[in-house]
Amino acid sequence: MKYEILDKKQESENTCYLIKSSVKEYISNLPADYDNYDIQRSIVSNAYLDKLVETVLRKGHIPSIVLVSTEDKSKIESNVFSHFKILDGLQRTHRLKQIYDTKNLFQESIKEQTQGLSDFHIKRKFRDELAEINSSSNILLAIKNYDDEFGEVSLNECFENNNQWFEVWSKLTREEEVSKMLILNAGHKPVDIKHQLELLFHNLLPIMEEVKSGNIKIVKEKETSSILFSKNRKIGHYHFPHIISALISFVEGKPVTTNSSLVLSIKENDDRLNSFKRYFTYDFLEAFLHAIYTLDIAVSREFSELGIRWIGREVTLVSLFSVIGSLSKDISEMVRFTEELALNVKKLNLIKYEECRNNVNLSKVNVGKVNKKFIYQGLMSFSETSFSQEIDWNNVFLGGVK
Repeated sequence: MKYEILDKKQESENTCYLIKSSVKEYISNLPADYDNYDIQRSIVSNAYLDKLVETVLRKGHIPSIVLVSTEDKSKIESNVFSHFKILDGLQRTHRLKQIYDTKNLFQESIKEQTQGLSDFHIKRKFRDELAEINSSSNILLAIKNYDDEFGEVSLNECFENNNQWFEVWSKLTREEEVSKMLILNAGHKPVDIKHQLELLFHNLLPIMEEVKSGNIKIVKEKETSSILFSKNRKIGHYHFPHIISALISFVEGKPVTTNSSLVLSIKENDDRLNSFKRYFTYDFLEAFLHAIYTLDIAVSREFSELGIRWIGREVTLVSLFSVIGSLSKDISEMVRFTEELALNVKKLNLIKYEECRNNVNLSKVNVGKVNKKFIYQGLMSFSETSFSQEIDWNNVFLGGVK
């Protein structure tokens, strides 16, 4: 991508460049996998950004896009680089590409065919072509109307002579990229809390990918939201944010709540984050996933779909591992606990648990907080009997277990 450097700022070992380039130059040089940067969230719906075509066609201001270049400073200062990732501005970039691709489709393939057609017929006639480039009829109509009024040369200038500003960081570390992404998104539509949690623990996933067996699949928040995941979960499939919450609960020995306060307290406390990272070892994560999978197999065999739903919930994993962590941080103890629990899984009495859970008055309580409390108390009392006595969920939900 060719550009002009407007300014630069040094921050410790890193340099940030303020540059400008045309919309055409930027979109034409996007990497093929520009939307597959793993710490970015997925493309989301946004009614305001869907109207970005109007801004492009009037050459209006689009907020700067933040990039990370993997090339050295000398290459960047030569006013051209080839390799970059989008740190902030994925949503804008996605829509700019839609608009540019639609302009090309219009000029190269369908302009003549639109003559004399109503808007309704244009939408219907070119539906498939637009779907192939992931665009919409509203963008096509905006481009056609502009071309009808101002002509092809002026339409091209909306991309070729329309400058976009970029901030380009040189060779940030992975941790620095995550930190800046969280800061950048603080002033925008909030990044999903679970995705923020994934970002803070991004080093976990490659290790898990290495240690997990072929029967286990880790699903990230950007791939499937926790709500959709819980509805369609299969045995051995686990949501990455749920795994992280369970890990935190194990380390702290108490159930945690996944919210902005949790993310902020971890992000701003290096000692706390480092206390978790001590468990980012092959042996621990192998045992951790094995423990979850062992119980998953047992509850699904005993309780079928009910068991699959139960172990797939964040509140279950958080409560289970907070109990284990409160008793011992030893790997062998974690494995022993879940294996004994699996052997006595019938005594979990999940049919009665579900009945009690469904009888909770949702208008008067925070259901997630209440369920974590009750599962924690039920499992703790179960472990204190060495898994010999069936859990009395009626007693737990009525407050009989402290």
